[in-house]
Amino acid sequence: MLSIGHFARHGRVSVRMLRHYDAIGLLQPAYVDQVTGYRSYDAEQLSRLNRIVALKDLGFTLQQVQSILDDIVSVEELRGMLRLRQAELQSQIATDTARMAQVDARVGSSRGHHAGGRRSDQVDLASRVRGAHWCGQFLVQ
Repeated sequence: MLSIGHFARHGRVSVRMLRHYDAIGLLQPAYVDQVTGYRSYDAEQLSRLNRIVALKDLGFTLQQVQSILDDIVSVEELRGMLRLRQAELQSQIATDTARMAQVDARVGSSRGHHAGGRRSDQVDLASRVRGAHWCGQFLVQ
């Protein structure tokens, strides 16, 4: 048996996350001391924890992870979920790439317009964004 702290370290998650997984029924401890409430886990439970972490890293919600691990989702449904996640990620990449191009264009257009005594290219960029001003290091609108 591993204490919750040791199990968390081995699984590279926080103790808080393990408590949350227990609360939602995703990964319950092998043993809970009735007097102290201390949670203990079997080493074999690390495989389930590793699958949880891997599925979360793919972007699945905890509810989806639970369905996948509890075999509520068929193999074909899992493939469909992965395809959907792949499409979502591709869409996000396209959106972020377009956003990066806009930022690059703004940075490029602000070069060469630096007047002496002004605050770098960022000030020129800020002056071009309608209604924006600098608050510390950040451009706010």
